[in-house]
Amino acid sequence: MKTKRIFYLALVLTLSFISSSASASPPTSSPVPAALSTTAGWRWPLNGEPKILEPFDKPAQNWLPGHRGVDLAASEGAKVLAPQRGKVTFTSKVVDRPVVVIDHGGGFKTSIEPVTATVMVGDIVDAGDQVGTVATGAHCSGRCIHWGVRLNGEYVDPVLLIRDMRPSILLPLHH
Repeated sequence: MKTKRIFYLALVLTLSFISSSASASPPTSSPVPAALSTTAGWRWPLNGEPKILEPFDKPAQNWLPGHRGVDLAASEGAKVLAPQRGKVTFTSKVVDRPVVVIDHGGGFKTSIEPVTATVMVGDIVDAGDQVGTVATGAHCSGRCIHWGVRLNGEYVDPVLLIRDMRPSILLPLHH
């Protein structure tokens, strides 16, 4: 099963590279990092499957504008959950927003905002443990949370950790 998963990921990466090489703009890093093929046990940082209000939009260059995470629909006061096991490394404000950061190991770090933390720096959390509640903040004004994930310092699309993004393959029918 793991071999198939790696094969499909390699196929997606190859196709992504070919299509980005054919475009007029300079190539950017792959949208599906190879390290994502080894992830398991990730979940949404909210109960259920939240609506994505603003998708991930990686800029061509780190200094250019973009959306380095996803905005997920949420109501003020809703529980915010750890998307994967890890250690809480930050629970404070950044500019005007309360933020929770979790280091998951293997180069993965999650940041979620605006979140009123119910955990403390140093706490170990499992996937699904409550880490806080949706707060009001300039980013979403109590109607969503922003979930960002970095892999070795580079922002990646968090949805790739949740959804199976392998291509569908049609097989012939045998009668």
